[in-house]
Amino acid sequence: MGRREDNKADKRERLLAAGLRAFREEGWARGSIERVVADAGVARGTFYLYFPDKDALFAALVERLFVPLCGVLAETRAALAAAADRDATVPVYAVLGARLAALLGERGEEVQLVFGEARSPGPAGDVVRARLREVVAHTEGILVDAVAKGALRPHDPHVVALAIVGGVERLVEAALGGDRELDPARVPVEVTALFQRGLLPTVDPIRPVHG
Repeated sequence: MGRREDNKADKRERLLAAGLRAFREEGWARGSIERVVADAGVARGTFYLYFPDKDALFAALVERLFVPLCGVLAETRAALAAAADRDATVPVYAVLGARLAALLGERGEEVQLVFGEARSPGPAGDVVRARLREVVAHTEGILVDAVAKGALRPHDPHVVALAIVGGVERLVEAALGGDRELDPARVPVEVTALFQRGLLPTVDPIRPVHG
């Protein structure tokens, strides 16, 4: 990479870093391009060489979390497909939990940004919710494949995927909020055990109670 390319990459990273600070501190609605360019130390016209508008900058920041996240989930599904039998799927789930914990820890600022806008109206919230739906879809695929391997009992994969994603979201919120009773090292272990044991083929499905 030449000096010109290095300079362009540096400016883009400075804009991303400035955008991340602005959106985390002020939210997408109040975070302005003026603040971003001032913080990044570039002219306003330079901003538009890299991003057409504020929405595009926000979307790029969201991608920094969701691209590797969806990559981990896709690789997990491939590993499950390659597993020879039910026993071979167990370490796959352990690796998944560890990788997710590491990723969410490394991308803590992006996680805060995403959770801060997940329920907000407007373009930023729409971007986050669309990406979360992709995560749910990946999770559903993993569950369906696990059932096919005999690793999990038959169940409604959409309901369970929503429960898993929602549970992980709440745990991450607690961790970022400074919950002193939460041990981050135990999160992937406990979450994996909770859902895996609850869905083991030897466990009978919970039957609805009719009055």
